Amino acid sequence: MRTTLEIPDALGRRVKVVAARRGLSMKALIVAALENELDTRKRIAQAQPLRFPLISSPTPGCYDLKPEEIKAILLREEAAAYEAFERR
Repeated sequence: MRTTLEIPDALGRRVKVVAARRGLSMKALIVAALENELDTRKRIAQAQPLRFPLISSPTPGCYDLKPEEIKAILLREEAAAYEAFERR
C-alpha cells in the first residue's frame, strides 16, 4: 500500500540518522517501528489478566491485614527472592 505521511522535520531527521546507522532505508525502519508497535499492543491485549487474590487465603475474602502485616509479608517475599538469587 502506498501512502503519504507528514511528519515533523525534527522527527524525519532522526529517522534518517537512525536508519543510516542501522544500514536501513527510511521505509524499512518505519515499517519495522510500526510492526513493533502493533505487535506490542497485540501482546498487551492478549496478556492474561491478574487473578485475585494475589495473596492466597485459607478463607478467601477474610484477610484483614494491617499495614505492618503487609510490610512483613513483602519483606519475607523479598528476602526469599534475594536468597534464591544468591543461590544461583
